Amino acid sequence: MRAEIVGVGTELLLGQIANTNAQTISQALATIGVDVHFHQAVGDNPERMREAFEIASRRADVVIVTGGLGPTPDDITREAIAGLAGVKLVRRDDLVARIQDVFEKLGREMPLDNLRQADLPEGAEAIDLQGTAPGFRIDIDGCTFFALPGVPWEMEAMLRKDVLEYLRRAGGDSTIASREILVMGLGESHTHERIADIVERQTQPTIAYLAGSGRVRVRLTAKAGSEAEALALIEPVEAEIRERLGKHAVQGTTSDLAQALGEILREKKITVASAESLTGGLLGAELSGAGGSSDFFKGGIVSYWTETKRDVLGVDESVLLGPGAVSEEAAAAMAQAVAVRFETELGLSTTGVAGPSEQEGKPVGTIFVGAAFEGSTRTRHVRGYGNRGNIRAIAVSAAMDLGRRLVLGSDAD
Repeated sequence: MRAEIVGVGTELLLGQIANTNAQTISQALATIGVDVHFHQAVGDNPERMREAFEIASRRADVVIVTGGLGPTPDDITREAIAGLAGVKLVRRDDLVARIQDVFEKLGREMPLDNLRQADLPEGAEAIDLQGTAPGFRIDIDGCTFFALPGVPWEMEAMLRKDVLEYLRRAGGDSTIASREILVMGLGESHTHERIADIVERQTQPTIAYLAGSGRVRVRLTAKAGSEAEALALIEPVEAEIRERLGKHAVQGTTSDLAQALGEILREKKITVASAESLTGGLLGAELSGAGGSSDFFKGGIVSYWTETKRDVLGVDESVLLGPGAVSEEAAAAMAQAVAVRFETELGLSTTGVAGPSEQEGKPVGTIFVGAAFEGSTRTRHVRGYGNRGNIRAIAVSAAMDLGRRLVLGSDAD
């Protein structure tokens, strides 16, 4: 079964909000084996909406539309779908009563404009409302349309309760499962070089790459009658890829680097603290965001100024005046100092230049990270690229990966 997702709203095209609904729906459809081939976004314009819906109906078995079901004049999804179907809108008395009931329970008077939300294309089947906007389903020339509200929690409730169940019955029993291998220390092209022949011969599972923030994820996706059967197709291919990538493939099933590091630290009963200059707290945020972080992350110091590195963190002034605050020596000293301050087994550090101009003669994109663990200290010099945000994200990834390798006793390079 082929699906297409259409997000309605000029605010999507202006970039005022992200279309998170499309992501949620795609993830949900994968669990029941429905293939999403296209995403569209269209503004609140009747002609363009009609065109978008018509295109979607020609190339998909099911089209899920989100947004445009509100009470205001720019909410015209109902009209656009009715026009495509060649039917009129019909006001549903049962939906009028349901909408009125929502306002009564809130202790508010219902504006008359909300009655528009009870208008559905003739022949459409209503989907029980979660807020004040009913959704609906209608078949148009062999394609099934679902119209759902744009409000994420309302949309997701209808999706889980009604849409998935309908499509599961219509499409039979199948599911799509994915696994991701997190790769550190190799770029996307070098990762592909090592496994190119596996990728070229593989059709089930399919293999794709997702790169960014100093990380590469190799995604394996399989479709089968059940999740267990799909994972059984993935597992031997995953094992072969991990063998090829060696130490660069992060152990475990998570593709979240902070979570992977956290699982190692929890297993080994190791605690960690962070000292940050370049990243300004982002490393600590990643570590504390991992599940179970209270077991391993004690805290961190954002030592942005040189004086803070000396007076708060405790980095020796000779390091700061000699090699400088942006140096391997500073990264090493920061990692060591924060481990002492927080009495942790592992200390991680970041320093560097995110821009807009060079610092201490070092160009923008210079990154040094450090890791100190049980008397051993390692540093890594990384070349960042892109804007400030990307350079800082690369530094966070590099610091966590260096700490992971040091704790595991693997080569830190």
